[in-house]
Amino acid sequence: MTFERESAPRRRGPKRAWVGWTLAGLVAGLLGMTVWVLRTRVPEDFSRAGPAIEEHLLAPQRAAELYFGNPDLTGLQREVRFLPVGGGLEAEVRTVVEALVDGSLRGGVSPWPANAAVRDIFVGGDGVLFIDFDPALRTGAAPGDAIEWLLAASLTRTLCANFPALHGVRILVGGESSGPLIRQIPLAGTFVPAMFEEPR
Repeated sequence: MTFERESAPRRRGPKRAWVGWTLAGLVAGLLGMTVWVLRTRVPEDFSRAGPAIEEHLLAPQRAAELYFGNPDLTGLQREVRFLPVGGGLEAEVRTVVEALVDGSLRGGVSPWPANAAVRDIFVGGDGVLFIDFDPALRTGAAPGDAIEWLLAASLTRTLCANFPALHGVRILVGGESSGPLIRQIPLAGTFVPAMFEEPR
């Protein structure tokens, strides 16, 4: 009489379990890499060089003091702005005046019309800066005596604060140094910061 052994259930050995976990890990890693590549792929129309950096952002800069009218138009308030430097006195004066024309970033009142443009700049032997504006300065200026005072005050205080060698400012309009700045303030004299240090 022959007896057959009852076969015991087969157990998975440790080797087979390790292989299964390794395969699962590889599949998960491949899926993760595929998702990452698809999400970070650079579009074909994207410039790898990136956008051009504007030249003025690379230029040396310094803190400049700009003066605008205070909210009740009785005096001036100071505002610091970082502006590019270089190119000589004329270029730097133009840069500062352009910042004034652009207006205040902190709630100051700007008397400058958007079409104000500098025609010429030169410094006399006595340290007085002559600055000639296009006649559009007059036609574009807002009405009111306070605005005319602020124009002279804003320009004089700003230029003398940023260029310490200057002793004063002479304003010309359309090449003329006579007549009023806008309606009342005469152009014949030299403007100095002391004229505009106290509220009117």
